[in-house]
Amino acid sequence: MSTVIDDILGTSSVSSSLAERDRRYVARPTTRIPVAVEGGEGAYLIDADGRRLLDLTSGWNVANTGWNHPRVIAALAAQASQMPFAPPWCTHDGRSRVAERLNELLGGGYKALCGATGSEAVEAALKVARRATGRQAVVGFTQAYHGGTLGAMQAGGVPELQGIDVPATEYHRHVPIPDALRAQGRDYASLVRESLRATPEPAAILLESVFTNPGVISGDDAFYRAVQEGAREVGALVIVDEVGTGFGRTGRDFGYQHRGLDPDIVVVAKALTSGAVPMAGALIRDELASAVAGPGFSSTFGWTPIACAAALASLDVIRDEGLTERAAVLGERAIERLSPLVAEVQAVADVRGLGLELGIEFTDAEGRPFARPPMENLTSRLLRRGIFAEPSAYTSTLLLMPPLVISDEQWMGALDAIAEEILDMDRAGEWK
Repeated sequence: MSTVIDDILGTSSVSSSLAERDRRYVARPTTRIPVAVEGGEGAYLIDADGRRLLDLTSGWNVANTGWNHPRVIAALAAQASQMPFAPPWCTHDGRSRVAERLNELLGGGYKALCGATGSEAVEAALKVARRATGRQAVVGFTQAYHGGTLGAMQAGGVPELQGIDVPATEYHRHVPIPDALRAQGRDYASLVRESLRATPEPAAILLESVFTNPGVISGDDAFYRAVQEGAREVGALVIVDEVGTGFGRTGRDFGYQHRGLDPDIVVVAKALTSGAVPMAGALIRDELASAVAGPGFSSTFGWTPIACAAALASLDVIRDEGLTERAAVLGERAIERLSPLVAEVQAVADVRGLGLELGIEFTDAEGRPFARPPMENLTSRLLRRGIFAEPSAYTSTLLLMPPLVISDEQWMGALDAIAEEILDMDRAGEWK
C-alpha cells in the first residue's frame, strides 16, 4: 500500500513496506505524514529511500543541535562502552555535572529532580507544588499540552482530553491562552487572576513562555508579569514548562527569560540530550527540596550515565557553536521575510514567534481556522520541494521549528519556498 510520501514524491518500495508494517503492528495515535526515517544529518532527515528532507520540525523541538551531531554521538559511544546505566539511588559524575550546568543557566538557586520524559517531569513538578503548599488545585491553560500522563493531561487544558481520558475535577481549572487574534475584548490577565483567587486555593499555575501546541501563541510581558504577581498574591507556585522552548530555541537559554519571570519550578526535557536518550527534569528552587521524599519521586531511568553524557555534550554544542544567539538572529530574519505575507495574502492572519519557535497562522475570511485540506495541501507542496513541516491542531498554523544548526542558505531558501507556495495557493484560489 502506498504512503502519503509515495503519492507526493514517488519512491521505491522501501518506505512503503516500512509504513505498511508500521500500520499492521503499531497502534499509531496520529495521522501525521508517515516519513520512514533512516538517518539524519544537521538540519536534514534522511528517509528509507535516501531522500534528504530539510526538517523544520526538529522532532517538535528535540534536535536543537541538529540530527546526529558528531560530538553528541561521540559522547554517547564513549559512555556506552563504560557504563550506560546506574541505579537511580546511586550517584555518578554526570548527574551532578548536568544539575550544576542547568542551575547556572537558570541563574542559581535550583536543584534538579531527575526524570526520563517531559510528562514525568511535569508530574514531579505538580507533586512538589502540592506537597510544598499543602494544596491540591492547579490552574492551567485551555489548549495547553503538557504530556500524555494522567496528571499532566489534567493540568493541561486540551478539551478533547478533559473528562474523557481524565476526570474533570474541581482541582483542575483552565483559563484561556492569551490568543490575541481571538481575544474579543477579553482581558486575559484578569481572567488568570480571577481563577487564581477562586477556590479550592491553587498549589500552582502551570504555563508556557510560548504555547507551542496551539500554534506558537504567547502573551506580552505585561501578561506574564500579571500571572506571576497573581500567583504570589495567593501563595501559588509558578511552574514554567520549557520542554519545547528550552536550550536556545527562542533565542534565550529558556523562553521565560524573555518575560522577566522568576519561576519556582522549570520543567525541561527534549533538547536536553538532542533526542539521543530520554531525559527530563523539574528544576526546583532550593527551598522546595524538602518536599522531595519517598518513592513517589523515584525514576528508574532518570538521568542515567549515558543520558547525562548526551546532555553535557548537547549543552557544550549549544554554547560553543553559539546556537542560542543564532536562533535569535535567524528568527528575526524569518519574521522580516514572512511578515509581508499578512498584507499580501488574505488567508495569512499572523506571523509570530521567538527565535526559531515560529508560526504562520492562516484563517478564512471570517477569521476561523481552516479545516485540514488547505494545510495538508501546503505541507504536501513543501514536501515536493524537500521541506518537511507540520501544522498545529488548535489553529491552522504552519510551525517553523528547525534545528538551530540550520545554515543561512538552508533557512532563507526554505523561507522563500514557503512564501512562494503560499502565494501560489492564493493565486490558485486554494485558500478556501
